[in-house]
Amino acid sequence: MKQFVIKSLNIEERDEKIYITGYASSTAEDLDGEQITEEALKKAVEQITQPPYNKVFIGHAPLTKINKSPEDEIPIGKVVEAELREEDGKKKLWIKVLLNKDHPRFEEIFKSIQNGFLDSFSIGFEVLRRKGNLITEIRILETSIVGIPTNPDATVEDTLIEKQAGGRVKIKGVSPKHPFKYGVDTESPWRKPRLQDFTDKRWDELSDDEKIFIEGHYAWSPKSPPDRFTDLKFPHHNPTKHPKPHAVNKRGVIAGFVRLAVTKLGEEDRKIIYDHLAKHYRDDLGLTPPEFKSIVGLEDGFLSFAFKELGIEELRSLIAELEQEDVCDRLALKSLNLFVKNMEDLEKKIEELEKTNADLQRKLLELEEEIKKLKEEKAKLEEEKKSLETKLKELIEEKKAELIEEIKSIQPDVNEEELKQKDISELKDIALKAYKSKFIKLSGLPSKLPAGNSEGGTDWDEIFGLKR
Repeated sequence: MKQFVIKSLNIEERDEKIYITGYASSTAEDLDGEQITEEALKKAVEQITQPPYNKVFIGHAPLTKINKSPEDEIPIGKVVEAELREEDGKKKLWIKVLLNKDHPRFEEIFKSIQNGFLDSFSIGFEVLRRKGNLITEIRILETSIVGIPTNPDATVEDTLIEKQAGGRVKIKGVSPKHPFKYGVDTESPWRKPRLQDFTDKRWDELSDDEKIFIEGHYAWSPKSPPDRFTDLKFPHHNPTKHPKPHAVNKRGVIAGFVRLAVTKLGEEDRKIIYDHLAKHYRDDLGLTPPEFKSIVGLEDGFLSFAFKELGIEELRSLIAELEQEDVCDRLALKSLNLFVKNMEDLEKKIEELEKTNADLQRKLLELEEEIKKLKEEKAKLEEEKKSLETKLKELIEEKKAELIEEIKSIQPDVNEEELKQKDISELKDIALKAYKSKFIKLSGLPSKLPAGNSEGGTDWDEIFGLKR
């Protein structure tokens, strides 16, 4: 049976709310040999906080007592939060109960809780469906605080005392000392330690010195030594069985800052925790810690710092861990979760943009390669063009030289320099005219042939095709 510890309670203070938390049921086999399935517990989570079936009584009085007194009909509390958790390989129905300080027997009942006589929960329900000894669907009717639970896991675990203004837990704990030498670990990943990471003994088997030694790995404890291992909060040193035992873990300190941002502990305790963590961060790690107000105010600067240092996966894992802890402010956790989701969405958009940019870069390289090939081909074509132009020019010059030589052979007194200025067609005309003159001269023919009419004869230019 687990001990139940009440922390600094003055029940006469009317400005405080008192809660108890623990497990109302689980998937374990109960004393009647029956088991509630995980699916049934999931639906119970939704039902157990809904009025009027969220009421909490003592010993199922409204359901079981025949001669009920008016006091039996007054709830000792009501379930205000519930969720399905996993522990020791079983699914458990965790609840948070706000106690009714106006109940006529409140002090008597509360002392029984305080002294460990009423230390368990039990749910009253109607079975809607079953398969043999498996109960697959239930309807919650009420919840009770009892001395002997039907379900072995249905135990009261903790107490929270909150001011109505601000919802902070009014406890002033201690900042543990370090009864060991420790180094610095800036490389190892961080995971919240378990008792078995320190020792193979149960907590109640440890001496006070052994408890204080383990306590030194944490930044806060309700008292020294604490009554239970789970009372220790804000771990940041590697546990005893770690490859670098007792060292201040950088990521553990940063995780501690995140825990501090969402804790329900009061101002004094939060300052104690901050001073402890900040000293490690500054003196041992040589870094500048985020400001206290930035952390407790969940300011964007601190959130960005935590996101950068821990990364999205580790931060999400830490949030999931925090959601299982009773001393966390649900609204602050919601804000932290929303920030992480926004950053995750932003990272996805950045990733998409980077992918798009990579695709564009790849296409750009392909285009640049294509342009390079086209330029090389253009240069090659221009070279070929230049070569062809040179050859054409050479052929033209050769042909002109041949025509000039022909003309010179017919008319030796021709002006060669003037001929060089002519193009091929002009040189051809000159050559034909030279051949015509030479032909007429050699044949002794008239400059025009008789046409057989009074208007003259045919011009030799027409015969030689010199007229166009």
